[in-house]
Amino acid sequence: MQTDVPFDFVVVGAGSAGAIVASRLSESGKYSVLLLEAGGWDRNPWIHIPLGVGKTITNKKVNWAFQTEPVPHLGDRRVYLACGKVVGGSGAINGMVHVRGQREDFDDWQEAGCDGWGWNDVLPYFRKSEDHYLGDTPLHGKGGPVSVTKSRTPSVLCDQFIAAGINAGLERNDDFNGERQDGIGVYDHTVRRGLRSNSAIGALRAARRRSNLSIETRAQVERVLFNGQVAVGVAYRDARGNLKRASASREVVLCSGALNTPKLLLLSGVGPEAQLQAHRVPMVAQSEEVGRNLQDHLAIRVVSKTRAPITLNDELRSWWKRLLMGARFAFQRQGPLTFASAHAGMFFRTRASESRVDAQAFLMPFSVPGIGQYPHPFSAFTVSVTQSWPSSRGHVELRDADPRTPPAIHPNHLATEEDRQFFIRAVRKVREVLATSPMKELVSEEYLPGKAVTTDEQILDYVRNRSNTIYHPCGTCRMGNDPGAVVDPALRVRGVRGLRIADASIMPRITSGNINATCLMIGEKAADLILATHDDGAGV
Repeated sequence: MQTDVPFDFVVVGAGSAGAIVASRLSESGKYSVLLLEAGGWDRNPWIHIPLGVGKTITNKKVNWAFQTEPVPHLGDRRVYLACGKVVGGSGAINGMVHVRGQREDFDDWQEAGCDGWGWNDVLPYFRKSEDHYLGDTPLHGKGGPVSVTKSRTPSVLCDQFIAAGINAGLERNDDFNGERQDGIGVYDHTVRRGLRSNSAIGALRAARRRSNLSIETRAQVERVLFNGQVAVGVAYRDARGNLKRASASREVVLCSGALNTPKLLLLSGVGPEAQLQAHRVPMVAQSEEVGRNLQDHLAIRVVSKTRAPITLNDELRSWWKRLLMGARFAFQRQGPLTFASAHAGMFFRTRASESRVDAQAFLMPFSVPGIGQYPHPFSAFTVSVTQSWPSSRGHVELRDADPRTPPAIHPNHLATEEDRQFFIRAVRKVREVLATSPMKELVSEEYLPGKAVTTDEQILDYVRNRSNTIYHPCGTCRMGNDPGAVVDPALRVRGVRGLRIADASIMPRITSGNINATCLMIGEKAADLILATHDDGAGV
């Protein structure tokens, strides 16, 4: 193993949280920071063109492109899981929909033992992470690394969808990250002047010029190095395959995400005793919940054909419309190429007895046969619906002790009757909105699941056979104040010293919405927690 230059901090993973952590830790100039990223720089142009998500979602040059193990309640299907392997992480390949979740999500975290993570505690960090189009308000921030905007391109389909939702009993909501989440409206997007915005673009580009920040790409970390039970650095393979050591005199911070962070802990000897023994990994600290508590947002699509050619399918079928689309983007930064994955959406209760919103839906102005595939050869759009808080829990574990082997992912979708019944109700609610004026005049027929699918069991069969995750894995290194929690509320890994985690894996419960905004918040808060330890108190 090659010798190394010591750093104060080593940060593993340049994704949504990791880019912020590295930037904030190096901001004062007092500390030396090494940021290691398994992927390369974000030079692929499709990363920066919002509609380009269709090109990157299955591209293994910028994507780990995981496959789950067979899922029993999905007919033993393997489910594809996109996960960014590039500077920017999953924030470089996601759909750019910016949702914080409900304030009650974080108050629930606090009540579950995550002291300091209630809504009033995390709001300043949400605000700090964003440069919001509404400016500096009590609920939004200005000047942060990630731009948050609304689409600048009008959409008839979007307007009709919102009108139908209102006619079906939903209230108009122009800010899902405002005082309340429920209602129907247009999503906030992480877009700046027609281009993708993320923490790597907003935080790392400026930070790269700092002499105290080093960034190494195509550097896959194989394990955390310990002296006894104190983390002192990491071992990693560089772009040429050489095994190197990076030392951290203060802390190692893992920001590799809910799938790779537990894998790295296990390879490093922190995890369930039986699993470590099975793979002959020497134990550093026993932590039985490493890799447990996996949660994700499973979604099902309702695809509708339209009477008029007003969908993105129509734009992409015509060579001259594609040419016009490119020109509008190049000269005006407007048009379909600036579209995030979902224009409008709705948050709703699937039954009156629900105390809070339990469902989220996305209107997408196109339809595709499968993930990353070209749109259907007819005019159609998609409404995808997901469950805010699935009750099913899965887990991540090692296949073997080879760091190059992907983790074994067992999502366990639809394992509970509660989750199965949810999707039946949710599909019926989406159909109700689409059967309401003015959408019912726009729709010529339901393509999927189709008019023949009417009974509860038929709907559930459709969900089992056609559902997919929307790539929000979290929870595999649960935070809490109980002995079983993998990290404490300061994000320190229990049983060892000098090691923290700052990514979606620490979430005790998934939030009700897209989780990227929460990952940004975790990065901001983690940086302050770390600096408070070494800096005699730095805070918002």
